[in-house]
Amino acid sequence: MITIDYCGYHTHNPDRDVILRPSGTDSYLFLLVLSPMTFYFSNHNAVKAKPGACILYTPGKYQHYQADHEFFNSYVHFFCSQEDIKDYEIKKNRIFYPDNTEELNWLLKKIYQEFINGLSKSEEMTAFYIHQLLILLHRGQLQEEIPDEQRQGIYSELLSLRQQVLGSCEQPWSVEKMCKILNIGKSQLYKYYELFFHSTPKKELVQARLQKAKYLMKNDAVTINQAAYDSGFNNICHFNRLFKMQCGCTPGEYREKS
Repeated sequence: MITIDYCGYHTHNPDRDVILRPSGTDSYLFLLVLSPMTFYFSNHNAVKAKPGACILYTPGKYQHYQADHEFFNSYVHFFCSQEDIKDYEIKKNRIFYPDNTEELNWLLKKIYQEFINGLSKSEEMTAFYIHQLLILLHRGQLQEEIPDEQRQGIYSELLSLRQQVLGSCEQPWSVEKMCKILNIGKSQLYKYYELFFHSTPKKELVQARLQKAKYLMKNDAVTINQAAYDSGFNNICHFNRLFKMQCGCTPGEYREKS
């Protein structure tokens, strides 16, 4: 169970204030920097951090940082097991710059409000928010690794198109159509898709169509053929083959189990 030890949202300390905890804390500390600060590490390295920087300190780790002038940040101390956090593959005890700091700051506000108000089921809600925070950090780090020129260029256009494709998967989408919309070649499309989303356009489209077909088949008023066609499959034999390959059973068997 994840629990909150202490937290703060848009915290202001005195100007140039120093935080020094040589033995760290018993809890994890996630800190979102909102004004320029300098972080000092046990190896005597000093790192200048700009607004938007983040750090996740592990329990017992040396903590030392100082505001360059104004002291302004949001943070949360929380307890959790190593098992709870290891799958998120988040950088620890060093500065990083995720690309979703607005979402992170909004979530820290929700954590703070829940912690202060202490409403019914507050512990469950704060645990949920911390899991959400870890997921956002994981996603933000993945985007941080993409060069700025790529992320600021094709990424937003491709992300928007991907949402459109997966949200209307029943439409006759093709790689050629996507390339035409983005005005790029096939090799570039596959390269960027793998870089940003770790998959291929075709694989994600097939998964989205199968997911929609399974949802439609839960309605007994919809035939299997109709579910397939309404999900974007124009060839029922192809649909049956893909369904068996991906789901381990035929559409008819799936419907009987549902």
